[in-house]
Amino acid sequence: MPIYEYRCEKCGELNEFLVLGKDDDLRCKKCSSKDLIKLMSAPNISSIERAPVTEQGSGGCCGTPNSCNSPGSCCAG
Repeated sequence: MPIYEYRCEKCGELNEFLVLGKDDDLRCKKCSSKDLIKLMSAPNISSIERAPVTEQGSGGCCGTPNSCNSPGSCCAG
């Protein structure tokens, strides 16, 4: 269910609403006005793929135990 942010034109209060349908009776939570303006917002999603977490001592990034993040390790270049 989408959550939308609205600004009340009467009192300036910012309101968030879980909108279930077009017929929802939205009113300002501070002054009860129906004079609300829907605000644009960025979606809250992440497109970054994350690498799986491995156990410590499972071979490091190049197969050598405890080699990652060590100066002079095979991972340094």
